[in-house]
Amino acid sequence: MFRSALLFSAACLTAAGVVVSAGAQAPPSKVVTTATGVYTAGQASRGEQTYMNICVACHPPGTYTAAAFREKWNGAALSQLFGLVSKTMPKEQPGTLEADEYADVVAYLLKINGAPPGKTALPTDVALMKQIRIVMPAGRENPLGQ
Repeated sequence: MFRSALLFSAACLTAAGVVVSAGAQAPPSKVVTTATGVYTAGQASRGEQTYMNICVACHPPGTYTAAAFREKWNGAALSQLFGLVSKTMPKEQPGTLEADEYADVVAYLLKINGAPPGKTALPTDVALMKQIRIVMPAGRENPLGQ
């Protein structure tokens, strides 16, 4: 009888432990945002060159620092912006740049919107970009002053 009671108690404690651990939450993973420096200054510089050589014919400077642009992309996955740019630009020949050139242009867009550079280059892997959220710094309505 004692043994049965002991086994029953052990079973109850085990079940309770499962219930408690099932309700426990894993600690949140670190959120990566564009405010943490997800591109290098060199990338943004190359992206500016590409933008001025190719993009500026259709998209004058200041186009991508307007409130509408910032509102649309704030909080979105960086992969969405990269996907749009890489699949639809340049207008006459979409998808004709190399993946690193598109990443450079995206880095430039981040820079002109006040996102700080970091020490690691923006990846060209869309799966990695899905882990990065675009965060537009407050008080930067038009960082270029245009």
